[in-house]
Amino acid sequence: MNLSVPLGFISAVIVLWLASHGVPNLEILLSWHALVIVIGGTAAAALICFPLSHFYNLAMVFLRTFTGQAKAEMLRTIREIERISEALHSGQELSSEVSKVQNAFLRESLELLEQGGLTDDELDEVLEKRVELQNERYKRDSATFKTIGKFPPAFGLVGTSLGMIALLQGLGGANAFEQIGPAMSIALVATFYGLVLSNFLLIPVGENLNEASADDLLMRRVVMDGVMLIKERKHPLLVREYLKSYLAPADRNRIAAKKEKRT
Repeated sequence: MNLSVPLGFISAVIVLWLASHGVPNLEILLSWHALVIVIGGTAAAALICFPLSHFYNLAMVFLRTFTGQAKAEMLRTIREIERISEALHSGQELSSEVSKVQNAFLRESLELLEQGGLTDDELDEVLEKRVELQNERYKRDSATFKTIGKFPPAFGLVGTSLGMIALLQGLGGANAFEQIGPAMSIALVATFYGLVLSNFLLIPVGENLNEASADDLLMRRVVMDGVMLIKERKHPLLVREYLKSYLAPADRNRIAAKKEKRT
């Protein structure tokens, strides 16, 4: 699991909890009116901007990064490419190995290689185009959260404006002066909700998806290079060492350790 994400959320809760100790009456922060305006308004604006199906894809991508599947998939993909290279080097057919591949992009690329009819340049061009388009989709997903992150502070100001309107309407009544302070604090709760939702959740999630986009792009580059090396029937040792160049030293050692266990 990617521990940085849950640790970040826990740290945010702790920060808010410690900061709220400066508020004499914490019950004032529990305003359903402000919550409805900020969350409901943000959800409504997001649905106007983006189709509903788009949010399902965003949830799946974020879940993959939250559980740490991106890095695990990179290592698994390199091992799969190495296994296929070893199988072909030992005389086995590519068709018998394609069905065993778990990575969808690798399996799709190998099926394209198996069909034949494409030169090295043509195959490289097709794979490059698919990598580029998928990366653009990931960037759009990241931009979606950043766009939605602009809405909560705005709807927080809407809630604050409504609270101020209600406050001003009450001026001139009985005990109006004593009610100004409590009424203004209630009005500002909506702005507080908006700032918290935007800066502690939506914008960080958007940055997280931006990192996921970079990781996915790197994994697809690994697949591209691996498929081209397989097409050229390069030695498995060259395939393994070439693809390990994409990894940090610690991850390279993990692959080497697993290789020793298998042997």
